[in-house]
Parts: sequence; structure tokens; C-alpha cells
Amino acid sequence: MTHQGLDRRTFLHATALSAVGALAGGALPAERRPVRSGLTLNDDGNVFIYMNDDLHAADLRRYFESYCRPGVNAVAFCVGDMSWPTLYPTKVGVHYSAVSPGGDLKRVRAHRNVDNFSSEPGGFIGTALRILRELGKTTLASFRMNDAHFTTPDNPDVSEFWKQHAQHALGPAYGYYGGCLDYASDVVRDHFYRRVVEFMELFPDVDGLELDAMRSPYFFAPDKGKEHAPLFTELVRTIKAALAEQAKRLNRADYLLTVNVPLTPELCLESGLDAAAWDAERLFDCISVGTYQVYMNAAIERWQTLLVNGTPVFAYVNCSPQTGRYLGLEEYRAAAANAYGAGADGVYLFNYPCLFELAMQVASNAKEVPMTLPDLRHYGQLDFSTVAQALDEIGNPDALKGKDKHYLFGFSGDTGYRHFAPTIPAIERGAEGATLKADFRCYEDLSAARAITLRFKVDNVTRTDAFTIALNGGAIDAGAISLRFAGSGRDTRMHTVTLAPFLEFEIALRADHIARGENSLVVAPAKLNSEIAGKMNLTEIELDVRY
Repeated sequence: MTHQGLDRRTFLHATALSAVGALAGGALPAERRPVRSGLTLNDDGNVFIYMNDDLHAADLRRYFESYCRPGVNAVAFCVGDMSWPTLYPTKVGVHYSAVSPGGDLKRVRAHRNVDNFSSEPGGFIGTALRILRELGKTTLASFRMNDAHFTTPDNPDVSEFWKQHAQHALGPAYGYYGGCLDYASDVVRDHFYRRVVEFMELFPDVDGLELDAMRSPYFFAPDKGKEHAPLFTELVRTIKAALAEQAKRLNRADYLLTVNVPLTPELCLESGLDAAAWDAERLFDCISVGTYQVYMNAAIERWQTLLVNGTPVFAYVNCSPQTGRYLGLEEYRAAAANAYGAGADGVYLFNYPCLFELAMQVASNAKEVPMTLPDLRHYGQLDFSTVAQALDEIGNPDALKGKDKHYLFGFSGDTGYRHFAPTIPAIERGAEGATLKADFRCYEDLSAARAITLRFKVDNVTRTDAFTIALNGGAIDAGAISLRFAGSGRDTRMHTVTLAPFLEFEIALRADHIARGENSLVVAPAKLNSEIAGKMNLTEIELDVRY
């Protein structure tokens, strides 16, 4: 099917330009570049085209140069989802030029920016993939498999395929994600397959393909994931076979094939993703496991046990622990250190370029488009001018040793993510003998640390409520605890995550207080105001390590 604004001649001409683009960046790769360890950085493919007005190839190169540092091994560049219009010529999907921006400033901006690449070999996508390869990065075309961003009938950006097959939506049981399509449908699986194959034929010089099953990890009706998992696995087989056939035809090395999945093997199978079966058939070159928001307690060792044939496991690290709050240098270090300590082979960094969305909210010289990240502490964020340094460290566990780190636990509540709702320890104020207990991990060698500080909050409390603290079974002396109290709690004027009135505890620790691996914090009520009801929550646990 050929769509408005994209006739057969235009399609074939653009395909030819894409082949030229493969040669412009060098010959097709003689050998594939493995993605078995180190750092893979994900770019959602849309940050750049929405960030500012009148952008061109030189701007795109500067943008990529900001994060294509020596420590980044691979870039997974998102090229679309079957519910999106495409930014490349297509006969399977709908080209963006067939969708009116409707006068919306940012959508008009995005259209015009993509238009600016029309004379470049391969257009915007071809230029992006070529520059990434010229910068020496293994480049994966990342396909979101079931993205929910546009999946409502009145959304101007939703694809024609979704509109025509909305009856296959998963429905209200999945809340916000209910617009995701049901992969039990042959039509849905076939369409995704054809989208992928078309893209790989258009851009044959890419190093490989990423199946992003984390955007979104909902493929089948509730409680049908395990039953229908063979359908998903067969789809992967057919995609891998198509990649192998194309590689043979082009006389090039095999394409890489990677996948992103939910945090645990159980959650994965609940989604219809049978990682053990994939490993048995060696379908993927690596698998990235994680959650939508950064999680520093991942039990990666369980994946190493499951994947007996040695499929490498990357820790999927997002850019924030909660909506609107982003990680800085020391937080990225901590997330990576715990991932490696638990057995990860590498780190997969999701949504790092979203930091540019924050940067573009700070006014700058209107004659220039900045491609550096600023210090945003004045705005309640962190100093992002130093965060790129993390990209040269978090792909190598040895580079993390002896560096300052800031570990975060219990910063993300239940935000409606069906397959992972982190538990915030809570007890009723009147529950006799009840304690607040939180487990957290730290694999740091703390013997050389000059300062180790533990902080946490308990909310829905009064200033005079009293608690005892134990860490790994040992009581913490009350004299070692510093207390602060926020009598108004915290509302959205201060932070996107609200709290009732809270006590903040700060404890200076010795190295022997923290075990390597699992640690247990217990907060026990000693004296509470009996007039107050409701739940108390143990939240926002921080472990700050300074060298």
C-alpha cells in the first residue's frame, strides 16, 4: 500500500538513496560488532526533532557527539513503532507527510525538521544511522513493539493500522496501556514483522535490530502470556530468519538481534516473553532487563541462572527514579555498580537523551541551538553539566571503583505499571509490634570510603514520634542519628512525588555497617501519638558514598 505524499517512484528513489547512504558511511561491515558487554545507550529517535526549530544534519551530528563518548559501545536508535507514522519511506506503514501536524507548534516543528533531511541520503533516519556509524558506534535500529503513547482514536499521530485494528487493543485491564495491540492476533504479528523487514531492507548497513518489548511490555490478554508465549517466540524466529537471509544475500556478517524485557523471569513470562526458550535457541545476542523507572535492587543473578546457554544480560537503567526527577553522575554510577555486583554483563541506558528535553526549558541564545547539558540545580534537578562523564564509566565496572556514588531505593511508588509495582514499606500507626522493613543492595568495597551516609524518610508522622533503627540486625545508637522534620510534608510545588508530614533520618555509618550484597533496614516505632491514624511509609532511602 502506498500512502498520500509517497508514490511508488518516490519510495523506490528513497530506497536507492538509502543504499547510497550505506556506502557513504563506508562499506557494509565485514564483521559484526558484538554487544555482549559494556554500555548500550538508547535514543528514542524523537528528542532531537522536537528539541528546537530548523535543525539540520550538522545539528544532528553535534547532538550525537554529545553522548557518543568513548565509553559508549552501542547506540539503539528508535526508528518507530507500528502505532506511529514513519520517518522513512514506507509501503507497510504511514509516512509522516500523510499526517497533518494540525497547527500544533511542536508537531509542525518536528515535521519541518524531518523535511530538512529530505536531500540527505536516506533522509533523517539514514543520516542518523550513518553519523552514528561514523562516530564509531555499533548501531541498532530499535523498534518499539507496542508503544502506548498515541494509542487513542482521537490522537492525530496514531497510525492508520492502529485505527483499522483498534478492536485488537488489550483494553481497560491494562489502564493507560490498554491501547496496546494484542499479539495473539495474526494480523498484528504479521504487520510488525513486515514493518521490521521493510526497514532492514531500506537500511541494510545498520549493525542490527533491537526489539524493544519494554515499550510496552503488554502483548496478550491478562493471564494469557504464558499460553501465548510460543506465538511471540515464533515471531522472533521469523524475524531472525529474515535477517539471516538478508545478511547472506548481501554477503555480510549476521545482523545483531537484541531485546528489552521486564525485570524478572516471572514478569517476563507473564508478558508472553519466554526468555528461557530464546536462550535455548540462541535467538538473541543479548537481553536487557529492567523497569520503566530506575531500580537499583535488581536480582540480575536470577537471569544468569535461567539463561543456561550464556545469553548476555544487561541491566536496563532508566533516566529517573520517579516522574520528573532525573539521575546525575553519582546516581548513574550507583545504578551501574549494583548491576555489575549482581552479575550484569553490561548496562543498557534508556532515555538518557531526555535530559535534553530539560535543557531546552532553559532560555539560551536564540541564534544558537545548544547541545550541552546545563547545571539545573537552580530548578530542583541536578547538575547535568557533569553527567556525560558517566558514559565513560558505567560500561566498565573497574572504572566505577573508588568513585563517589549515590544509591537510591524506594523512590518509585506504584505508578500503574501492571507488571512491576514496587512495594513501599508501610504499617498502620496503631498496629502493635509492626515495623517498617526495607531491603537494599550495595556491592561497594567501602573500606576506602571517607564518608558513608544513610538517609531515609518516614511520613505521616509528628515531630515527637520516636523510632529505633536497626541495620543488618545491629541497633543504631540514637546519638548517631540526625533528625529533620517537614511539618507540611511535600506537595507538587516542591516535587512531583508528594509526602505527608515526614521525619528525615540521617546516619553516619562505618564500612562494617554495610554488607556486600543484601542489606536490611528496620525502623520500629518506639513512641507514637495515639490520636493520629493512617499508614506510615518508609521511603526515599539513600546511601551516599564518598571517597
